[in-house]
Amino acid sequence: MNLSSDNLTPSQILQPIYHQINSSDDHNWIRHGIRAILYLKNNGFDLITSCDIWDCLDSMKLQPNNPRSMGLVVKLAHKNGLVERTDNYRPSRRKQANQRPVRIWRLN
Repeated sequence: MNLSSDNLTPSQILQPIYHQINSSDDHNWIRHGIRAILYLKNNGFDLITSCDIWDCLDSMKLQPNNPRSMGLVVKLAHKNGLVERTDNYRPSRRKQANQRPVRIWRLN
């Protein structure tokens, strides 16, 4: 069964994301990631990358069980209107990412 997202309510669209978060070992880490985004917004940031979120979480000495959980943080923030996608990228500051391009997000 292939459902178009045009036929789904916003709640139905978010259900798979919430399920992933709640079934994840990184549930609390993801919550702190959202809080980090709000912290950045409240401290004058207009544009952020995942590197900025990582910096906040690293300063709290929080590490995920699975680094891919950062994708859930950003996806959840985007779906809930906290961030808006831009078409711009910059090299990652994280050594683990080997300067790969990371998207720049606009805070709402």
